[in-house]
Amino acid sequence: MPTPTKVGIEEAPHEMQELKKKSSNGKPEKFEQANPEAEAIEKCCPCVHTIRHKMWFKCFVFMIVFGLDATDLICDWLLFKDVFLTEEGLVYGPPEPAITWSLLTFSILGTFTFIFEIANLWWEVFRENPWIDSDLASAITIWVEDVPQIALNVAIVVCREEAISYLQLVKASVMIFGICIRIIVSLIRYCSKSNLAKTSEKTKWARKHVAYRVFIMFGLILIFAGSVTVFFCTQFERSLDGEIKFNIPRTLFEGKYDDERYFDNVSMYFNHPVIDFDSSIEKANWVRLITLYDVREKESEIFKIEYDENSKTKFIIWQTGSSQTLDPKECYTIDRTAKTLTRMAGTCNSNFITGNRMKFIFQFTFIKPNIPNLIFGDIEFNSKVKETNKTCLDPDTRIFDDIRNRKVGTVTHPVIHYYRTQSTVSQDHHTIWSTGQSVRFFRANTDLIDITTVWKTGFGYCESSGSLAPHHKTEIGVDCNS
Repeated sequence: MPTPTKVGIEEAPHEMQELKKKSSNGKPEKFEQANPEAEAIEKCCPCVHTIRHKMWFKCFVFMIVFGLDATDLICDWLLFKDVFLTEEGLVYGPPEPAITWSLLTFSILGTFTFIFEIANLWWEVFRENPWIDSDLASAITIWVEDVPQIALNVAIVVCREEAISYLQLVKASVMIFGICIRIIVSLIRYCSKSNLAKTSEKTKWARKHVAYRVFIMFGLILIFAGSVTVFFCTQFERSLDGEIKFNIPRTLFEGKYDDERYFDNVSMYFNHPVIDFDSSIEKANWVRLITLYDVREKESEIFKIEYDENSKTKFIIWQTGSSQTLDPKECYTIDRTAKTLTRMAGTCNSNFITGNRMKFIFQFTFIKPNIPNLIFGDIEFNSKVKETNKTCLDPDTRIFDDIRNRKVGTVTHPVIHYYRTQSTVSQDHHTIWSTGQSVRFFRANTDLIDITTVWKTGFGYCESSGSLAPHHKTEIGVDCNS
């Protein structure tokens, strides 16, 4: 990546040639008469004339440029690593494969341009004879590495959440400050008297350098615009009503993510053919299992639904109580003919069901955040079914995360899905209670908001790349005797 420390380095061969010229009397001309640009530099900083050709100063300049370019290359590869290792979890998942592989491609190209540019710089600084013109090398680096990388950064950050801290704010500000310095220094370089005199000549060299510098400046302007966009998207947020406000940092180093935006009133909901009155998706009945806040707080939660195996008209919802054991929480009776649901009067207990039972046992586990791979963490689960006097088995049907896919041939599969409960609907129970014993199931089109609508990510409110439901992991142990 071109850096301000290179200013004037590519002029060294020309300056040396000027210094070697002889005056009419055969003596070397004075330095200040040989090069107007060097004269200006010497007047501002007289020490430059005495040290600019010393080995230690050349080494210093070379190491500064090498360090800055190496840091930029390392950042490119670290970004690719973070994107490549991103896992699908709550809210966020990996970006589009095209972005991931584009990052890899331009990181590889950036590695080659870095090696070439450093080698060219070495010849320029220590031998005063670079392989190719420095302006051409800078233009290639900017357009092959810098511009594509900043474009990919913008594509990623516009759809991502950033944990705002004072350190992150400083880093974003420094990035903009750095590119401003590069633009200013480049303008000073190109607008110096000697450069203007050279480029005003109608020679092949002049025409080439004008073209190189136009490409360089245009590229730097694009990089600046991209850097400002990255800063804006990371430091500002847009609310659902379109209001834009500055993210005020709350901590020095570790930023705080906006959990409430994504998890308020969000729960896992369960649908099974045994509780449906109709076969249509629009009229599917849903039971609320547990909120995402509860799973994240407890880190592990077991949940059980059981119904009478013969008539399939009575079912009990069990949940972990204060004693960390499964307790019967709510008992219901289903009337499929009347399409009604009635809750048991009094305290729910296991004797509500007589005869053989069918049990669905769910074990949920929260995977803690691992930034940047899992920004909000993830939820995994396993399930078992158990009939009376029989062993515990895996379900004979697959559990889907999207109700639109639940029908496979003639078989209707159960579904678990994240939904946000409407603010007007109570979340005190696993169904919606009204007066008396009259209750009803949740309905997606009236009581719930699909998580794909809720989880619009980043400043651009992009489609969520996270999971729609907990990930099914068969290796999670489930206690069927709970």
